Amino acid sequence: MDANKKTETNLEVEILVAHQNNDGLKLAELYAEAAYNSSNSDKACFFMVNAYTIALENRHPDTRSFFQFLKKYDRES
Repeated sequence: MDANKKTETNLEVEILVAHQNNDGLKLAELYAEAAYNSSNSDKACFFMVNAYTIALENRHPDTRSFFQFLKKYDRES
């Protein structure tokens, strides 16, 4: 396993902390990271929908790339 890759548990903890801190920018990034690291496309899209929604609410600079990810998997048109 890549030393730089977070474990799923660590990522879950970071997501919970970001929720507690109301850190929308960080939440969008963490959900996107979960999406990019998922080997299951349905699970990845679930995470990316969260990332995209939060990114829109917080004007995250990667919002467009999150949208493109969802388009790639036919979750957006």
